[in-house]
Amino acid sequence: MLALQVSLVLLLLSALFNVISLATDFWITAPGGHFGLWRLCALNICGTLGKGAEIDATRAFSIISLLLLLVAVMMQILEIWSKTVLSGTNKQKLTAILSFCAGASALIAMSVFTGSFRPAGSTRFSWSFALGWVSTALSLVAGAAAYLAFNNNPQ
Repeated sequence: MLALQVSLVLLLLSALFNVISLATDFWITAPGGHFGLWRLCALNICGTLGKGAEIDATRAFSIISLLLLLVAVMMQILEIWSKTVLSGTNKQKLTAILSFCAGASALIAMSVFTGSFRPAGSTRFSWSFALGWVSTALSLVAGAAAYLAFNNNPQ
């Protein structure tokens, strides 16, 4: 039961960090401004970030990761508190699979962004970017915890 609760906490933290990372615009900072996946701010003037293959791929895979995390959270909650809902399915195994898929999707998103934008000089990656990586790691660890819970108590 402890592995189920640990997995749920990790999933919730991962989803929270993913939402914060997606919503904020501090992925890269420079002395004159900063930008994220949606907005670019320079000299206290913010505007919408234009389209680009790398940004669009990062956005898409981050959103896919968030959606998978939300479904995994729902499955984990159902596993812990309502054994009768979806009783024909193995919710714990599904939670583990969804968590690993969310982690893989987030890994693709973060890798695309990391490989596409290489800060130089005083430009650097910032805290929104770091939260994206933390969310990636947490979703993979949550998947491992859910898998361990499944192996300890297969249905």
